[in-house]
Amino acid sequence: MRFLTMKKITIIALSAFFYTGITSAQEGQINLSKNPKIDKLLTYKTEINQETDNDNRYKIQIFNGNRKNAERAKSKFEINHRDMQAKMKFETPNYKVWVGNFRTSLEADRYLEEVKKTFPNAFAFIPPKKKN
Repeated sequence: MRFLTMKKITIIALSAFFYTGITSAQEGQINLSKNPKIDKLLTYKTEINQETDNDNRYKIQIFNGNRKNAERAKSKFEINHRDMQAKMKFETPNYKVWVGNFRTSLEADRYLEEVKKTFPNAFAFIPPKKKN
């Protein structure tokens, strides 16, 4: 029995000794070059996103009611979902808490599944267009 234990220890020690010679770190130098057109493209994309009408995008409503509870729901959401900001809207006579700015209903529905774990009455919608 003792022989098997010594045999295992010897095999492990020899394996470790031989593998240390095989593993070695490589050193090198990385040079990055950035095309100046990328900065122009990012600036252009930012301008387009600012011009896009975000009111016609999908939102998720997580609360509808008085101001005190709306502020609580907003805070709770922002603590649990740090990746997205909540906005409080007032539509007489209630405050509503909306989250998201989704381009498609599929995006909104996917995020809605996550939100429903904390806010089971949440739903996705497109806000009605403003009248001029």
